[in-house]
Amino acid sequence: MTCSARLPVYTLLISAFVPDRAVLGPIRMQGLVLLTLYVGGAAAALVVAAVIQKTLVPGDGLPFTMELPTYRRPTFRLWLSQVLSSVRAFLRRAGTIILLATVALWLLLHFPRVEAPPGIEGNAATAYALEHSAGGRLGHALEPFIAPLGFDWKIGVGLVASLAAREILVATLAQIYATGSDEGASLRDALRADLHRETGLPVFTPATVGSLLVFFVFALQCTSTIAIMRRETNSWRWPAFAFSYLLALAYGASFVTYRVIGAFS
Repeated sequence: MTCSARLPVYTLLISAFVPDRAVLGPIRMQGLVLLTLYVGGAAAALVVAAVIQKTLVPGDGLPFTMELPTYRRPTFRLWLSQVLSSVRAFLRRAGTIILLATVALWLLLHFPRVEAPPGIEGNAATAYALEHSAGGRLGHALEPFIAPLGFDWKIGVGLVASLAAREILVATLAQIYATGSDEGASLRDALRADLHRETGLPVFTPATVGSLLVFFVFALQCTSTIAIMRRETNSWRWPAFAFSYLLALAYGASFVTYRVIGAFS
């Protein structure tokens, strides 16, 4: 199910690569793509639940009854307490998992220090050092496995970092592309301008963007969710199963998306 942690990734990619044009009356292309991602995740959840009920946990479900309270207009005090509670929860998350993962990522992208060969200067030298850092080498090691999805080593580093929390992908790309973009250029501009060194073609093609969006619809990239599943089930069996099947589902759906969009673009 789509959670708020995916929204920074959706917002970045949709605003950078999906045209903001009207499709039908007030419905615009960017909003339609975002809605499709939400509906796609919900529809897949229903299908997966039906499959699991027929295979892993067969049998009739227990009846479920819940008494709904009387609905009233919320008071300002209640509204304020809910807002403050959400803010505190976000600050705890941002100040622990996200902050620690971002710091660790910065260290991986800046160490060990690698000197660029003679004749390479400026942003090119910085990009060379980044590519040969520990994080860059990790991304290159993953590249053969994610290349069928249209992803390069930079996206691979982001996928690994986003295992801690999905929104860290944005911070990862910001750190990577800050080295190669002109001063003052936004991350969206840097993504649009990025070219493959060998082919000179754009890294983020429509097929790649669609594949990455679909991957984030399905993949279980959330340490907090896995930890809660472990606590509630008192076992690593179900968290491991959920992570594995969702990763396989994300890979397969992304592969199909990349091939289909690539065939029509």
